[in-house]
Amino acid sequence: MSKLRTAQGDDHPDAALKHLLDAQALFGQSRADGAGYLSGYVVECALKSIWHLETGTSRQGHDLRGLTQAVSAVATVAGAKTARYFKTATSGVPSSVIAQWKPEMRYRAPSMSPGDAQAWCTIADAVYQETVAQMQLDGVI
Repeated sequence: MSKLRTAQGDDHPDAALKHLLDAQALFGQSRADGAGYLSGYVVECALKSIWHLETGTSRQGHDLRGLTQAVSAVATVAGAKTARYFKTATSGVPSSVIAQWKPEMRYRAPSMSPGDAQAWCTIADAVYQETVAQMQLDGVI
């Protein structure tokens, strides 16, 4: 359990790791749809972790572009404690292929090629490493 667990029980940092490991496992089993789908949740949870750490509040919604913009607005102001977690991979989410992710993908099968799933898993891992993994190393979560 991280220090960012909400009163409702949501723990975005822990969920990000769970989804990352599951996405990688599914990709390893040639399950592209599931791997890609969970990769989107990795990015969402990582962004919500930054938001929560900076603002002390939860953030709703699944729009990765909008979420990245909101996080950018709080993480890039002077004195933001989360600026160090909003680096290249994370700030680049809106212009990356994973920005196409939507929770409704779970209703489409097949919806993703192995190559796309690999790209999404790679982005998810990079975002996780820049955010949640670094927050853990820094002892803030």
